[in-house]
Amino acid sequence: MTHSPVSLRCPTERDTIALGERIGRVLARGDLIVLSGPLGAGKTVLVRGIAVGAGADALTVRSPTFVLHHVYPGERMTVHHLDLYRLGAGADVRFLDIGGLLDSGAVVVEWGELADLSGHTPLRVVLEIDGGARVITFEDGSVPRVIAAWTRDAEVT
Repeated sequence: MTHSPVSLRCPTERDTIALGERIGRVLARGDLIVLSGPLGAGKTVLVRGIAVGAGADALTVRSPTFVLHHVYPGERMTVHHLDLYRLGAGADVRFLDIGGLLDSGAVVVEWGELADLSGHTPLRVVLEIDGGARVITFEDGSVPRVIAAWTRDAEVT
């Protein structure tokens, strides 16, 4: 089941983190979220909120661009944070064992559009900058608990 896109406008970094926290509180083992958007759009900021919502320390969250994979063990669940930017388009990500990572927690992938993730059912999210604010669009997926977290107490555009 696919849902229509829902966009949220997050005027501040704190708003982006708060959205991530709501998502992180409802994530379950096996959830895969793919984040797309230009450099500086706030993908890692959103992941920081997701990790906090899962019970991890916000200070441990940083861009995994140069190491590909960070693990944030949370009180509620583990969040795996991947970044495929340096791998480029058509990246073969089998060596990352995303299936195995999903068995142990949730996985959030920055630049996931660069790889073939068709063997999985990701929630696709696009981040853009508009006038200094982030516009974050939940494009595709079928996890009602995440959709509910996405729209709760938020400025939907």
